[in-house]
Amino acid sequence: MEEDVKKSTREEVLEHRQAILKDLILRLHAGDDYEQIKKEFKEHFATVSALEISMMERRLIEQGIAVEEIQRLCSIHADLFADAVTYGQAPSPDSEKPGHPIRVLKEENVAIEATLDRIARLLESYLVEHDSALKTGLLKQLDILWGFDKHYARKEYAIFPIMERYGMTAPPKVMWGVDDEIRGLYKKLKQMVEGGQLDNLKVTFETLQQEMKEMFIKEEDILLPMVSDSFTEDDWLKIAAESNEIGYCIVHPESQWLPERAAFETGEAMGSIPEGNIAFGTGFLTVKELEKMLNRLPLELTFIDADGIVKYYNDGPGEKIFMRTKSALGRQVENCHPPKSVALMKQLVSDLKSGKKDQETMWYEESGKFIVVNYCALRDEDGAYLGVLEYVQEAQSIRDLTGEKRNLSE
Repeated sequence: MEEDVKKSTREEVLEHRQAILKDLILRLHAGDDYEQIKKEFKEHFATVSALEISMMERRLIEQGIAVEEIQRLCSIHADLFADAVTYGQAPSPDSEKPGHPIRVLKEENVAIEATLDRIARLLESYLVEHDSALKTGLLKQLDILWGFDKHYARKEYAIFPIMERYGMTAPPKVMWGVDDEIRGLYKKLKQMVEGGQLDNLKVTFETLQQEMKEMFIKEEDILLPMVSDSFTEDDWLKIAAESNEIGYCIVHPESQWLPERAAFETGEAMGSIPEGNIAFGTGFLTVKELEKMLNRLPLELTFIDADGIVKYYNDGPGEKIFMRTKSALGRQVENCHPPKSVALMKQLVSDLKSGKKDQETMWYEESGKFIVVNYCALRDEDGAYLGVLEYVQEAQSIRDLTGEKRNLSE
């Protein structure tokens, strides 16, 4: 009974703090004086947990505040919270070991800041001298700085999905939006340097520099405390493995991080596999989902096994480029082609099987269509030949594309 009362009291305190925190942020969004809000924040909050920030942002979104609006004032939030955010638990000693995702993220931030400082010095000289060598050096440093794209991608594709699994849905949406704004600023800056546009070049760089440095605070003083309260060792192992696939920014981990225990089982990376699903290395599907997905691809797929037997074809909608029927299944591949094509098909399969080739692509125009045919050798992890995947596409519509389209059709 006493424990229930204590729990109820804790929940009431948390709700009261949430109400105050939300009121302060709403006033901030409404344009109230920042210094006054900061003063009131300090009066009410000696510390604020990363969990409370996550709850507050989620409730604001649920209340109808647009993610973009929260994103617009994200830097002010970060400044407001920076000295008050606390870990719910002490950071793991492992997080300071070489290769741990937390240490890697912090090391990259140091490298990004150093690159920004080099760009600032080069830019200052370039704006005075307009020297081509300085411009070349500036562009080289900007190419190095673009490594931050992988740094942000690791958050977005390795860390954010796990946050969402723990119910932290609002912070990833807000931070991803700011990441994309920074990418946009970078691209604008580089285009200006490449095009020799000196007007507003310094202002554009200083805006980018400020946004990136504020992101260091958001990551290290808000994001990391938030996830460290919830993420398990297995979560960090999964992030470390996916980080290797995505890549690193400017600097690379000194070594691979592994905790002192054995690594988690492969299946744990995806959680439990629902009954009736086929497990793959990168996910799981039911047979129906797999079949519908293969049939929906804008490709005509055919698989020929290691013995040259036609084993599978998909059955997509619309008119077919190549005639394929169920009677072809189980037949030798050369018997499914007209006599004039048999020699070519035998040679192709032989080259793919022997390893002389891994892929062959053919294309031609016929009846107003542009046909592209690809043949790929499939091999297992040990390099053993499994067969040939053929995929055929009518690509005239792709060939005709010009410019760009980034919006939804009406």
